[in-house]
This record gives sequence, structure tokens and C-alpha cells, in this order.
Amino acid sequence: MSNLLLIVIAFLILLSFFVIRNKRRKNKLRKKILADGPSNYGEVAENIALSISKSKALYKELIIKVHPDKFSEDKKEMANELASKITKSKRNFEELAKLKIEVDAFLS
Repeated sequence: MSNLLLIVIAFLILLSFFVIRNKRRKNKLRKKILADGPSNYGEVAENIALSISKSKALYKELIIKVHPDKFSEDKKEMANELASKITKSKRNFEELAKLKIEVDAFLS
């Protein structure tokens, strides 16, 4: 009976250690994200979620629209710049949404 009690207590101590460590890791990540830029963690979290789910499709759409081979020499340089920006922001939905506006303006 006492061996079982010791095992349960050791398990609880070990479990609490991992829970506390995980919480500290999340807080550290949150502070790092907030130190880099925006002060609203909700906006950052939303951008991360959208980046995971929607950035790939938006990236493909934009990169196809501004592929430099589609344009004449006078617009090719601007298309190269836009393609470069799009590639840099490949996994950032918020930046890709801003670039979509630039692409639409370029194409019109």
C-alpha cells in the first residue's frame, strides 16, 4: 500500500513539473512574439492560424498572377519585385493580403 502511495505521489510531482514547464514555455513564446511587433496577442494568433490554413492558396494565386515571364520588358522589373516580396511572405497571410492589393493595382 505504501509503495503504491509513493508511486502516485511521484507521478503527481512529475506531472506538475511538466505542466509548470509547459506553461513557462508558452509564456516565453508569447513574450517573444509580442516583443517583435504588435501588442495584441489575439491579432498575432489570428494571423498564425490564417497563415497555417490559407497562406498557401493565396501565395499560389499571387505568384501565378505576377510571374515575370508573363510581362513585357517594361513591366518585368516590377513583376520581379512583387514576386520577390510574395516569396518572402510565403507563410505570412497578413503580408500576403497586403501584397494582393499591390498586385491588383499593378495588374489594373
